[in-house]
Amino acid sequence: MDDRRRALLFTAIAGAAAVPFPGSGPSAAAENKASEPRQGWAHKDGAVAMRAPSKVAALANPMDYLLIHEAFARYGMAHDELRFDILSELFTDEAVLEVAKGNGKPFQTVKSGKAIVANFANVLSQQQDQRRHCFSNILIEELTADRALAIAYGLVSVAADGLILGATVIYRVELRKAGHWRFSRLFIGMDDYTTSAPKV
Repeated sequence: MDDRRRALLFTAIAGAAAVPFPGSGPSAAAENKASEPRQGWAHKDGAVAMRAPSKVAALANPMDYLLIHEAFARYGMAHDELRFDILSELFTDEAVLEVAKGNGKPFQTVKSGKAIVANFANVLSQQQDQRRHCFSNILIEELTADRALAIAYGLVSVAADGLILGATVIYRVELRKAGHWRFSRLFIGMDDYTTSAPKV
């Protein structure tokens, strides 16, 4: 087994322990510096700015916290089940969607709730597989009576004659409460996506 494979195996088993092993250290880091995406790219590029717990104000209403979590879940399931009627109720009229891959600069920007839902419908019409969006690590960073800021992780599975991991994603969302919580800005930052499957 060569040093690089041994290093990767060790990392997979031991996790992020700071133990030196063959193929590690500054020289290895220099050799691998061109790999994409960069570690911590979402924060380094200003796409996400997670706050320390001491900087997050007490939540105004715990029920709103739960309803924001539900907005993420409802978005993912409605997307995967082609429920555009539900998606249309999850975005404000002036909502903005941004999609990026491995850096903070969006390669796609869509403005208005109607255009966002139409964009999803167009993308999904070109896909023949079944996807499932699974959200985790949802953090509410700001919360008032009618506005919120949240970040989250997402995993997207793709089922089509087998099952693969389609993408790993970090989200930054701004929400407004208009009857229920709606996305007014949605940043979808994919670390990467599986090239054998269509884009998320």
